Amino acid sequence: MKPAGGMQIAHHHFRAMGTDVDAWLWNSHEQRAHNALRMVERFFAKTEARLSRFRADSELSRLNRAAGSTFMASPVLFGLVEDALAWRTRTGGIFDPAVLPALIDAGYDRSFAEIEAGPAAVRSGPIAPAHPVNAADIRLDPNGAIALPPGVALDLGGIAKGWTVQEAVHQLGMWGPCLVDAGGDIACMGRPPAEPWVVTVADPRDETRDLAVLSLENEAVATSSRVKRQWLRDGKAAHHLIDPRTGAPAVTNVLSVTVVAPRLPDAEIHAKTALILGERAGRAYLADCPDVAAILVMDDNRIATSGAFEERAYVPSISTFIDRLHAAG
Repeated sequence: MKPAGGMQIAHHHFRAMGTDVDAWLWNSHEQRAHNALRMVERFFAKTEARLSRFRADSELSRLNRAAGSTFMASPVLFGLVEDALAWRTRTGGIFDPAVLPALIDAGYDRSFAEIEAGPAAVRSGPIAPAHPVNAADIRLDPNGAIALPPGVALDLGGIAKGWTVQEAVHQLGMWGPCLVDAGGDIACMGRPPAEPWVVTVADPRDETRDLAVLSLENEAVATSSRVKRQWLRDGKAAHHLIDPRTGAPAVTNVLSVTVVAPRLPDAEIHAKTALILGERAGRAYLADCPDVAAILVMDDNRIATSGAFEERAYVPSISTFIDRLHAAG
């Protein structure tokens, strides 16, 4: 049954950027809606081909191979590198795009699907000594040129994915209320005819259980977790969240951080930064972020919230286990 005005919801599912992507659009014309949704899939494919570090022919890979010289970048790549460096400054270096060599040294040298397909997801071989990551010497020229110092290589990962989802929603939103979900990183535009967009946040300790239920309107939500993307390297546990201060997988007592923010790239970076910082510093960081609400899960199963998360979300048994930020010492 269609809501008043003939609006109906259309859905499209596809794979991109190593994850499942789902897009929904409310529109009164079925064929127009499906055409718009297929346009989103093509946009993801085009962006992945440009920005994936796992593709030798991508523009990002060519930039990384040009380290030590000047590379003329497309407006998309230049803009993302510029944004990433601005976030590096804003987070005091906790978010740093120059983590690629450290990721490779930690064992994340292939797509995670390939790592999982390997023998027990184990990487072997000598582990290079970790050292701090530093993108401070990257130079950007207003004419679109990027100069990476020798030995520096970029992984735009989360910020590129967040930008892609946000841009896809912007394009799709011309046709009606829409939502795009790329592996739990979600952005939406507009309000469906009957109610706001409703999404669930999975519990990192048990994905069959919802940690929270959120209603969204012209917002985004992102989760950073060290539970999923982990492996063994030389008998030691490793994960994909590199602490630039050490150049090694972050040592943190935070399992996951989910952030609601106006834009998905911002939510992605806030969540990752808070997780790497750990509970105390991460909570302080989030408390200083305007227009941000978050929920954190710690190793010992405690849960903390930031901003107005409690007011805007349903969290089962919240009165039992919420460790409120305003009560933190």
